[in-house]
Amino acid sequence: MNRNLKTILFYLLHLIGFVILFFILRDLDWEAFFREFRTVPVWKYAAGLMILIVVYVAKSYRWYMLNRAFQINTTWKDSFVFYLSAGFLSVITPGRLGEFAKIYFLRKKYHTDMASSTSSVLLDRIWDVLVLSCIAGISLIILVFSEPNLISVILISLLFLFSLGVIVFPGILFKPLLFLTRRMINMNESLKGIFLLWKQNMFKNFLPAFIISLLAFLGLAFIPCLFSMGTAYGIPYHAGIASISISNILSFIPITIAGFGTRELVFTEVWSYFEHPKEVAISVSISYFMVTYLGSLVLGGIVYLSQMRKLYSIRAIRRL
Repeated sequence: MNRNLKTILFYLLHLIGFVILFFILRDLDWEAFFREFRTVPVWKYAAGLMILIVVYVAKSYRWYMLNRAFQINTTWKDSFVFYLSAGFLSVITPGRLGEFAKIYFLRKKYHTDMASSTSSVLLDRIWDVLVLSCIAGISLIILVFSEPNLISVILISLLFLFSLGVIVFPGILFKPLLFLTRRMINMNESLKGIFLLWKQNMFKNFLPAFIISLLAFLGLAFIPCLFSMGTAYGIPYHAGIASISISNILSFIPITIAGFGTRELVFTEVWSYFEHPKEVAISVSISYFMVTYLGSLVLGGIVYLSQMRKLYSIRAIRRL
């Protein structure tokens, strides 16, 4: 496919999120929205930012453990700096450049091979996806069914077993990929190397990685509850978990930039379960965005520009 055509399709796909956002905002009562938005005290933004820092510390430690399991002898400090810098690059560039940046950082500073560094970054990301999918299912079931029932128990069990199965039996993920790339020799060989490393290291730090992933996400999911707390439109914690987990899962689909549109859609739907106005949901959604994305922009930007920029240029990362 022509390179220019690929670029056009890439941006057209990402515009879908803004189309969704338009339909959500077209009948918004802007006066009511700004009234709600202005009532959020500054201390809640500060508290949300502190939670975000704790989440980054926890996730960087998980990645540090995974690196050690793959014989990549990083320090926790480097893992934390790399994580913050990658978060910054993900915010300022489309296409999740931050994930590729972590591979580049490892190869540049620790001279790792592509299979090891990719395995580490991929497994770290999959922990997020699997915990998100598991928690999203549980919180949605609680949200939809006010009382426990057999169907909800079965669905939770199946979702948990599937999530666990992908980690414990990586062939579920890799064997279809290896089959699809069998004619792409270089990619197929790289995937084989990653698959082998994963099988050798999947049980190392399994329980700590799961606990850290779970706690980090639960901390992140508390932020929207924090913004609604103390107002007439408060929501229970499981609703906050549902809004964050589902919107984060949708952000992996390449139809949005920085979650615009998909995040507002999810927040609006979740808040509607409690008959809260759309204006309140959008107010909390924007506040959450300011903490997470702008927090990543500021914190990660300071770290990247002060410690990483001269050694790790964006242009070099893109070449990788």
